[in-house]
Amino acid sequence: MRGSGSELVLVFDLGRVLIDFDPQIIIDRLSPYTHWSKQDMFSLFATPEFVDAFEKGKMEEDEFFDMLGKILSLEGLDRGALREIWNDMFFPKKEMLSLIRRIKESTDIRLLMLSNISKIHFEYLFSEYEELSLFDDYVLSFQVGHRKPERQIYRCVLEKAAGARAICYTDDVERFVYAAREVGIDGIHFKGYDYYLSELLKRPMFREVLSGIIGLGVG
Repeated sequence: MRGSGSELVLVFDLGRVLIDFDPQIIIDRLSPYTHWSKQDMFSLFATPEFVDAFEKGKMEEDEFFDMLGKILSLEGLDRGALREIWNDMFFPKKEMLSLIRRIKESTDIRLLMLSNISKIHFEYLFSEYEELSLFDDYVLSFQVGHRKPERQIYRCVLEKAAGARAICYTDDVERFVYAAREVGIDGIHFKGYDYYLSELLKRPMFREVLSGIIGLGVG
């Protein structure tokens, strides 16, 4: 028997909440094809401006990879190989993906995804992890043209969650959670599976619906 929760909405960040990633894998694989040091590449990739246009959908894939090749002076690496390397840094957070499946199968809680992400990465992850298809809706930076912590992207979430009695968002970046709270979205700073559940179950409406599927009694 399914639980209730049709007027409840859970919003999840993607990277480091549902899917983990390690840019060092990309850096190690690109290193033989460039004169850039690994540290310099890490600094480049950590610069928000580097992927801003790409993750806002304002730069096409070919344009992005051309830019990357020119910046790093990549030699001996064709477009297909570069694309494969660029996707080779992800691995699942299995407990969280299992939680998504249990919520979807056992309750009527609506699931939304909110992510700063490029089209190439989202399409790759969507094809690799079937749990990502269980979401009811998505607010993705490359589709809406805004990135967290810009207010506009959180307003997109509110539009998709219209009519909800309660909404709760989780993100591993604390300032993104603060930005959500500023527009009226309750948020939990993600620090791991157990911490997330403990914080979520402090919200009475979610606790009432979720306690049964995670083995806790309703207090």
